Amino acid sequence: MRVFITGVTGPVGSFLADHLLTIPGLDIHVFKRWRSDPRPIAHLLGRVTVHEGDIEDAFAVDAAVRAAAPERVFHLAAQSYPSASWQAPVLTMRANVEGTLNLLEALRRHAPAARTHIAGTSAEYGFVRPDEVPIGEGHPLRPGSPYGVSKVAAELTGLQYHDNFGMHILVTRSFNHVGPRQGDRCSIQTFCRQMAEIEAGLQPPALLVGNLEPRRDFTHTRDVARALWLLIERGAPGEVYNLCSGRATRIGDIVQMVVERGRVPVEVRQDPARLRPSDEPILQGDNRKLREATGWEPTIGMEEIVDELLEYWRDQC
Repeated sequence: MRVFITGVTGPVGSFLADHLLTIPGLDIHVFKRWRSDPRPIAHLLGRVTVHEGDIEDAFAVDAAVRAAAPERVFHLAAQSYPSASWQAPVLTMRANVEGTLNLLEALRRHAPAARTHIAGTSAEYGFVRPDEVPIGEGHPLRPGSPYGVSKVAAELTGLQYHDNFGMHILVTRSFNHVGPRQGDRCSIQTFCRQMAEIEAGLQPPALLVGNLEPRRDFTHTRDVARALWLLIERGAPGEVYNLCSGRATRIGDIVQMVVERGRVPVEVRQDPARLRPSDEPILQGDNRKLREATGWEPTIGMEEIVDELLEYWRDQC
């Protein structure tokens, strides 16, 4: 079976490829943006077929899909950071909406029977009151950032291709995913990287943070990879599934875990540059629909995540 992954160098892509390589009978093709850092997939070279291009380039996407002739597709390529979407809203729309259209059109031409997953986001839900959690898939969509708006548009575009062309499309609204090889844009990554650099003498002993009050639902990328494969095999086309742990952790509590595990004392200091124009107070998902469809359960908790990421960033220093 031929599998195609876009966004393979992103937060989830390489872990998904790792997982798929453990499943017999899969021929894995990946789409890598030509200027993306190749280090997250260095261990995959020679084991998967790499197609290079840009998700915003319809010709490159078409050529890759035609060559891969996939039967299963995971669309992970995106501008995936809400904070960056405020500085680059047009780029965010192009990557996330136009890029999704490029892929869907290529699939409609060359692989219309492929089962296709489109990665959405919990940012589509936007501002959620504490009495509205856990968030189910039927909750109103009221995104609070250009990123969230772009993902609503990408999701609806994919579902339209299911409705109008009969394509096998399903969507995940993914809450926060975290693991090694992710870079340092995610809050947990920035905390762990800073602690590692402070321990190595590369940064003064001050841990710079943003808003510590939001509560977020985190899932390890290895758990996410398992869920995606189960879902594309067992999930229903035309449906949306929350992909989340079902638990929300306060950002300040994660900072405390990092401080407690640090090898040197640090001061926690708020950095105004790390504050967003708006910040959803709580995002906690209801994952029952996903669990009932697939039997999936998350296995890696927050303390294990922090321990692993601290060691990862210590190795980078």
